[in-house]
Amino acid sequence: MTNKTILILGNKQYHKFKLDAIVDSFDVVYRFNLARPGMNNGTKFGRLAMCSHVYQNFVSNPISKERIIDIYQSDYTAEFVSDWYDFFQENKEKFDDIFHQNEKKWRQWNFMLQDYGSPNRFSKMATTGYSTIFKNLQDGNSDIYVSGFTLSEKEIRKTVGEEHEFAVSKNQGRGCHSFSEERDVLAWLHNNDKIDASLCMLKDTEELTIETNKYNTKPSDFILELLEKKA
Repeated sequence: MTNKTILILGNKQYHKFKLDAIVDSFDVVYRFNLARPGMNNGTKFGRLAMCSHVYQNFVSNPISKERIIDIYQSDYTAEFVSDWYDFFQENKEKFDDIFHQNEKKWRQWNFMLQDYGSPNRFSKMATTGYSTIFKNLQDGNSDIYVSGFTLSEKEIRKTVGEEHEFAVSKNQGRGCHSFSEERDVLAWLHNNDKIDASLCMLKDTEELTIETNKYNTKPSDFILELLEKKA
């Protein structure tokens, strides 16, 4: 258990609202898979959590750049994958930690949801980001904040560099994850004070704007004060 503030930072891209100072204000920052700092998402490298295939291809049994591009260019643009490969090779020592977050433990997360009294469950494998949220909850961490995830059912959940058609396909439920279930879980955890997902309510506008959603989530005073101070 730690009393440090922990930010679970998804790969949603913000173009207008400035996030660097906000992200860097947290003690511990988690990033995921093909993430990199310095893109209006904070300058701290933090801890990089990877799913099984990304960890294998980049860390445990690294393969060539050409092979990496061939594998991932159906999901991401080839240019993005090429640039990220070079970035990773040049900067991997700067991360506090690079590790495999076992995304296959989603049934354990369901037991936790049951213990919490939540009506929500995962019917598919939890993504790396959600697995990291639950691992921190399992470890007894209490100051868990989440940013860069979506709470809006109207929003196409898309990470930096992803091909549009691939993102649309995932949002329609084709794949090994259920984004709608994850959104429901995120909202429930926030509304029941297990985590703070206030930063997921931010609209990408130059002025501070909180977006409403069907879950009636409300931003915490802590995050509102932080936004006013850092924005």
